[in-house]
Amino acid sequence: MKHQRYGNSIIALAVALLLALPSAMLAQNNHGSGEKPSSKTGNNSAANLGQLELSMQQNIGKDAKTFGRAQGEYWSIIAQQQDFPRAYNFFSDLAAAHPSSPDVLGLEGSAIGGYIGWLYSPAAGKPVDEQFVIALDSKARAAFEKALQIDSSNFYALFGYAIYESYNPTGAEHSKELFTRLEGLKSSHPDYPWTVVEEFKKQRAAGK
Repeated sequence: MKHQRYGNSIIALAVALLLALPSAMLAQNNHGSGEKPSSKTGNNSAANLGQLELSMQQNIGKDAKTFGRAQGEYWSIIAQQQDFPRAYNFFSDLAAAHPSSPDVLGLEGSAIGGYIGWLYSPAAGKPVDEQFVIALDSKARAAFEKALQIDSSNFYALFGYAIYESYNPTGAEHSKELFTRLEGLKSSHPDYPWTVVEEFKKQRAAGK
């Protein structure tokens, strides 16, 4: 029964994340701060994604504004193309190459969440491997937790983790805690995209 309840929670989380995470992450583009799946995009979109991936790779830890803008534009295209496998692959590889970057680790967690949602969509084209999804859930949480161990005030990790938990039927209290921690940074981090945070909270309060 415990496994079944956990599985049902993952399914509910997956469906919500497929819709919520991309829109929340792409809205940050003004912020400065298992088996690999296949990827499908049109030529132009693939070229744009490649350029944005290169920009993120080149600007990690160097130019937070450029990195933030690139990841926002990247999520916009990913959401339009529903190419969450590509985002999962990219941020997993980026995190492996930059295991001490809280920005990258936070985005890896969100990319895993988007991929979990995609796995339950018709686009995946095959039955879901529940054990693989449970492993992905653990991987996402580990990425968020590691990011916050490195930098407890990291926006990508706090906001991404708070969103992730807000759609988890058993994560409501943890999500509130994460949002409280994030909002406690307003005075020290006026550069964070607070309007994005408030808009997301309004949407969640409205049941979206």
